Amino acid sequence: MSEEHSQDVVYKIFRLLRENVIKILTVLREEESIRWKELQEKTGISTATFNRSLAALQEVHFITKEKGYYRLTWAGRLLIDGFLLLGWRMADKPEDIEDVIAERVLAKDIVMVVLMIIFVSLRLRGRLDIKTLEEEIDRERSVIARLVQDFEDEGYLRRENGLLVATDKFARLTPEEFFSLGRP
Repeated sequence: MSEEHSQDVVYKIFRLLRENVIKILTVLREEESIRWKELQEKTGISTATFNRSLAALQEVHFITKEKGYYRLTWAGRLLIDGFLLLGWRMADKPEDIEDVIAERVLAKDIVMVVLMIIFVSLRLRGRLDIKTLEEEIDRERSVIARLVQDFEDEGYLRRENGLLVATDKFARLTPEEFFSLGRP
């Protein structure tokens, strides 16, 4: 897979999430298994948008359809559980943590998620080329910069003295609004 294609896939997944499909993932997290009609009614998303969103979620393996029922995959569950762990839908603002500690905790959380995905991959595939994985992770880091730049351009983030700072506009976003950014 080329570097540009790989980065486009990650960017596409993030942009997909920004297009309000968080509602679908949330309903699937709550319902476990649900038919199309019920899922569409619970999300309130228009039929055309709903169908495109379902297809995109299946393409990136966040959901699956078995015997007429939609379900979260392990990746979809990991994603939505991550949102819950971040405090969305449970509290408006997580407890304040000293700045230095916050970055360390975030880095450890990221490493834990990556390790979990590596172990799942090893379990499924039986092997992993660690050197190639490390090289690809280094290449994918540019996606972070690209997405941060998008948020800066839209006025949700700014840079100050080496820090990335959330603006008031960003702080007021609900999860649904956050993932609806950039919709046409």
